[in-house]
Amino acid sequence: MNILLIKPYWPYPYGKGEHTYNRIWPPLSLANCAAILEQRGHDVRILDAHAERIKPSKIQSYVKGYDKVFITSSSLDRWQCPNISMDTFFETVDNIREVTDELYVMGYHGTVNSREILERTQTRAVIRGGPEYIVDDICAGKEFSDITGITYYQDNVIMSTIDRGNFELTDLPVPAFHLLDVKKYFYEILGKNFMLFELGRGCNFGCKFCNKIMYEPRLRVKTPEQICEEVRVAVEEHGVRTAYFMDLEFLHYRSAVSALCDFLIEKDYNFKWCCQTRADSVDAEILAKMKQAGCQLIHVGVESGTRKYLDLTNKNISPEQIKAGVELCREAGIKTLAFYMYGLKDEDKTDREETFQFAKDLNTNFVSFHKVYPYLDANVYLKDLKTNKHIDRYIRKSYFRYYLRPSYLRSSNMLTLMRSAQLFMGRLITLI
Repeated sequence: MNILLIKPYWPYPYGKGEHTYNRIWPPLSLANCAAILEQRGHDVRILDAHAERIKPSKIQSYVKGYDKVFITSSSLDRWQCPNISMDTFFETVDNIREVTDELYVMGYHGTVNSREILERTQTRAVIRGGPEYIVDDICAGKEFSDITGITYYQDNVIMSTIDRGNFELTDLPVPAFHLLDVKKYFYEILGKNFMLFELGRGCNFGCKFCNKIMYEPRLRVKTPEQICEEVRVAVEEHGVRTAYFMDLEFLHYRSAVSALCDFLIEKDYNFKWCCQTRADSVDAEILAKMKQAGCQLIHVGVESGTRKYLDLTNKNISPEQIKAGVELCREAGIKTLAFYMYGLKDEDKTDREETFQFAKDLNTNFVSFHKVYPYLDANVYLKDLKTNKHIDRYIRKSYFRYYLRPSYLRSSNMLTLMRSAQLFMGRLITLI
């Protein structure tokens, strides 16, 4: 069977009015699906229309001749922070449906609003949750009623099977890196020839703002041998030079991280990487090993500089712990990027200013200011979602005030300044 897996085009770096950074990052979830399908003997292709910059109006010529076509509204790097505007996605789907009826949708939006997405797209089925083995079942020709985790039409009536539940990540083969053009992917801070990896899925912390529906219901982890083999294949066979370990909480898997670092230190690759972890998860010992293994950057979800909002969101961390963790990263020679949120419940100008002052005091190498969206409780692409333009204006002002500080400019080297400018200017475009 000939199968096409699609990541659609999105505006880059941001859509107008969006806070979702549409990075040119590889669709790891599609590479996982492709690896499984190839094991079953199928002929598979991944079309990354986002990386190729193939707009919806040009998609039709790429999808002809396939037995089944799958399109994701959010590949793995967008599971936690999916797009708000769905216009380009729906336009892409509409154009594909003029060519083939064998079209299936997967991703965050269909997981939380399967009926609405099915009605709007009129596709064969909507896949809910982690897609890998559901795609496998569909391509194996199983009856829809026997496939868990899908929503579909039966005699013009919408039917939904029970949720799939989790599979073990240890069952996954090495992702189909050979179906991705590594040279097209990059992360502005790290560089080119970029790839995503994951040690595990899920998070045991209970932050109220976090969108974890694609990861539920429990934490799962790969074996150290498995992740080391994935990195080996990507680096040695496909020329990967930079990467992001796309885990919600990287140091959940401390023993696996330690084994991965030992592997990378032994191999001594030309390989730079980053990860995301909590500020209170780090310590000098693990940071020293990560640095030696090539870690250049750590993403830290600070969210707020006030104890009130850290408690309200169930972040379960104090401002003092955040400061201590960032300082440990600084001492280890690892750069940090801090994420902040504006627009939390009952937040006023004083609260926002306190968070900004905390960001200045923390003085991470990079910052990312975001507006809160109710991912779990609302249809995230509803047109009547409040725009809160005053928050947009405050975010825009915050970027100027942070990156143009004389103290920041004096303390940053030229490479850091160039990379922060890329992130800073790209973000401002959508806030004007």
